[in-house]
Amino acid sequence: MKATNALISDICSQTQNPSLCLQALNSDPRSATTADLKGLARISIDITQTNAKQTSDLIASLSKGATSPILKGRYDTCAENYDDAVADLDDASKALDSGDIGTLRIKASAASDGPETCEDSFEGPPAEPSQLQQANKKVEGLCSIILVIGSRLQSRSK
Repeated sequence: MKATNALISDICSQTQNPSLCLQALNSDPRSATTADLKGLARISIDITQTNAKQTSDLIASLSKGATSPILKGRYDTCAENYDDAVADLDDASKALDSGDIGTLRIKASAASDGPETCEDSFEGPPAEPSQLQQANKKVEGLCSIILVIGSRLQSRSK
């Protein structure tokens, strides 16, 4: 079964950020041609990995320019969180390849902890840069797409 607009809309309506979901899945040409539920899982993992790696690069860049030891410490925390998130997404990808949907869901959930913990480290001044805040929210939103699709795949396999 190919991914129809109705399937994508239905999945996206259950995510943290439906408009981000629609934009992300519809921007990938694979969605229109060959993507069934498993294909959409692959697309969402790929997009999330790319964004997590871009956010990791952003954090490294912000850290280089930071003069405050407090900010530098927060960026170090975020860098570690994103290293873990990228590794969890790699594991989610392998789990999808092997058909282990339970592990896929666990790893996607773990990956979403990275941006969340990064956000939490910015309680109190100095403030989190808005570009990092936006990137964190985007990666969290993308992880929620994987979780919704994973849930669908798991319920279909029972």
